[in-house]
Amino acid sequence: MGITKGIITELERIVGSDNVITDDVELTVYEADGSFVYTARPDVVVFPRSTEEVSKVVRVAWENRIPIVSRGSGTSLSGGALPIEGGIVISLTKMNRVLELDIENETATVEAGVINLWVSDALAKLNYQYPIDLGYYFPADPGSQRVSTIGGNISHNAGGVKCFKYGVTVNNVRGLKVVLPNGEVRFFGGKVVEGPGYDVIGIISGSEGTMAIVTEAVLRIVSNYESVKTILAAFNSVEDAGTAVSRIISAGIRPVALEFMDKIAVNAIEAGPWGGGLPTDAEAILLIDVEGSEVGTSAEANRIIEILKSSGAYMVRLARDRAEANRWWNARKQAFGAMGFVGPNYITGDGTIPRKKLPEALRRIREIGNKYGFRIANVFHAGDGNLHPLILYDERKPGERERALQAEDEILRMCVEIGGTITGEHGVGYYKKHLIGLLYTDYELNVMKNIKSVFDPMGIMNPGKIFPR
Repeated sequence: MGITKGIITELERIVGSDNVITDDVELTVYEADGSFVYTARPDVVVFPRSTEEVSKVVRVAWENRIPIVSRGSGTSLSGGALPIEGGIVISLTKMNRVLELDIENETATVEAGVINLWVSDALAKLNYQYPIDLGYYFPADPGSQRVSTIGGNISHNAGGVKCFKYGVTVNNVRGLKVVLPNGEVRFFGGKVVEGPGYDVIGIISGSEGTMAIVTEAVLRIVSNYESVKTILAAFNSVEDAGTAVSRIISAGIRPVALEFMDKIAVNAIEAGPWGGGLPTDAEAILLIDVEGSEVGTSAEANRIIEILKSSGAYMVRLARDRAEANRWWNARKQAFGAMGFVGPNYITGDGTIPRKKLPEALRRIREIGNKYGFRIANVFHAGDGNLHPLILYDERKPGERERALQAEDEILRMCVEIGGTITGEHGVGYYKKHLIGLLYTDYELNVMKNIKSVFDPMGIMNPGKIFPR
């Protein structure tokens, strides 16, 4: 059933006419996600301000069999927020309150539209009154943390700079309040670490909005450490940098963060206003954080520095202070946005590979770039092998976008071939669903579809995603 004038009137009654968009020009804002590769326009966008309003909107969609796409900041890079079949886009950006900071239980309860960084910002403002006043923060910190929402992070099970030590988003979620496709509200989990029965939070996290709409989350927060040391290393080849990553980890060292950037990425960052003093002559750099006691971090940093030098690093620097370290990390987190300084458009995949395969993967990515005639910038979470090859192209040139997509496809197939997967945090979404059969048998895919159908028997939640037709 289509969206009639009567349905629009009902939506306006629920959320208010100021929170409903039907104008064609205004709807254009919601027809693409952060990749800008494809577009699909919704019939209407609504902005609920509470779980109750979300529930009522979803109930209208359920009764009229209208497709629903929940959306946060729209930073998805896999087509996850595209309304492929039109319908209703439910924007959660007005549900942006930090509801509770519970230091005793080390949790923060927030609405889905809260920007990731706001959680740590709110914690930083607390006046801690504990024996060790180190402060707390939310450890799941994707590169988009300044703009991406907690709901979107959960939907795609986002990773982040610190995921090597603290895990991806699902590892830092304790509880979820969700609206089911029939409008019912349910709460799963709580403030405890483990609960009996099936891991429903784990099923919903990373399901890309195909099962339920997350409206609130209970997040795990962690305390800062006494000492954090940041190391910057520069290499004359990407292969040497990849080898250094494997050697650090095989030595039994587990940094809190271990990030890789190649020359194209570094030069893009340093060309803009976010430059952090990174070496522009390096073919690749590693940026590493270790944390703990002052004595412990000093010892661990010294071990890492020895490994970096023996792995071919021609420059290794320990940040003089947190100000310098923050400049380096702020530069790293602007890498995707900085691509505009070196190319008008880019496509990025996020295949994940076994860490020991990093040198081979980087070599093959370079070969694929040469094959298709594209520059490919590499910025990724080296600690867990989560690659982010940024394929630079110009959509104004006929056929370039299509060839860029072919190059991305080939890179993701290569990741699977060497023992990896097609996504580490961006999700399968719309762009990569044709590749999911590389990872799962028909039987396994049917199991997943059956799980989805338990939640969403009518198939109205974010249709056209994850599974090939």
